[in-house]
Amino acid sequence: MNKKLKLWTGIGTYALMNMGAIAPALSESATAAERLALPSAEVSTLLSQNEACVAVPVEGGGEGGGEESGEGGEGGEGGEGGEGGEGGEGGEGGTSSEAVFTIRTFLPPSQHFQDRQILTDFVDELIIPNYEALTDHTGELATAIATFTDNPTEANLEVAQAAWLATRTPWEQSEAFAFGPAAFLGLDAELDDWPLNEADVIAVLESGDTLTPAYVEGLQTSQKGFHAIGYLLFGMDSEKSLTTFTDRDLAYLAAIAPVFDQTANDLLLSWTEGIQGYPAFRSEFVTAGEGSEIYPTRQAAGEEIAQGIIGILDELGNVKIGEAMAAQNPFLLESRFSQSSLADFEANLISARNAYLGDYAAAGTDGRGLSDFVAAINPALDAQIRTQLDGAMADIEAIPGPLEKTLCDRSAQPAIAAAQESVVALFDLFSQRVLPLVQQ
Repeated sequence: MNKKLKLWTGIGTYALMNMGAIAPALSESATAAERLALPSAEVSTLLSQNEACVAVPVEGGGEGGGEESGEGGEGGEGGEGGEGGEGGEGGEGGTSSEAVFTIRTFLPPSQHFQDRQILTDFVDELIIPNYEALTDHTGELATAIATFTDNPTEANLEVAQAAWLATRTPWEQSEAFAFGPAAFLGLDAELDDWPLNEADVIAVLESGDTLTPAYVEGLQTSQKGFHAIGYLLFGMDSEKSLTTFTDRDLAYLAAIAPVFDQTANDLLLSWTEGIQGYPAFRSEFVTAGEGSEIYPTRQAAGEEIAQGIIGILDELGNVKIGEAMAAQNPFLLESRFSQSSLADFEANLISARNAYLGDYAAAGTDGRGLSDFVAAINPALDAQIRTQLDGAMADIEAIPGPLEKTLCDRSAQPAIAAAQESVVALFDLFSQRVLPLVQQ
């Protein structure tokens, strides 16, 4: 047992700002919004024939393992969280900054964030059960794809497509804690690189290379994650028929599914046991302030939770909904191949709720969360957050779907705008009211 384990470095918002991140982590820290603005040497010329919108191709390679949790909030004034992220571009639809700062609470030292149970429950009652659900579904997806590729029938195709949709739910519900190994080891990008340039997938299909799991492991992230599988299973507009599947399609699916499943299991193991010579990240998080190499204080880990919530609200409101709506372009919708982006939106909002409450509703766990910390200081603020979470979910559910077809429908615009404004208002609330409480 004398082997010296590598220590986690440069993984979360706190670590990136206060302890110094390694170069790979920094290079992958751009948001999806920033990446969409980057120049592209190759852009797909395939256009989705969406009846509602005039589709415009965008460059692929979106998240790239980016540090999603680091995009929210201005970080209050001082505190160990440093600058606290860029805060996205949103906020137009949220609570006014004047109202926020007139009721900002300053805490005596006795009320500063010190609750270790919140940190422990965040891992044991949320992260691990969520990732366990994810691996259950990725295993079922791999089995369904294997069955379909061995016996390509209409019934087996429907089962594989349903399994893909079911797997999206626990993944999108995990987006509020895409820090740690998800970012540091690039596992987020391996599973969910977007937006996808379908030309990357077509290049593999047309390559003539022998398609095996080992070959797929060496591909770039846009060629082996959720959206590559989604493109192969659903086609451009969720209308792929059994007769259009080629032998190459089937070979690619057969090779990609086990790699995808293993990546999801690696993500779970990175928290529970450790992988690639790194110790279990759970031990780093729950020992914040007492032996953790990443989080020198409990407050630092608490800030990571808050930043994770802010990050997914920023991405959901300002990028996933906001950019697609502003551009009137379905190519900016994340799950456009399956036409299930609305389900992703709902799961992302549930992710923010779960992270705030400290439990995983789908598994019936019941932990302490930031909600308990906030409620002890300001019960009215906690009640406001819960009310706005419910309201934002109702607004998302009110969007007529599939969004890939209704995005540019004038009659749907008020509902889409209302949902976007509700999510951005939550982003503002957590950025300006919750994060400063944790940072004090």
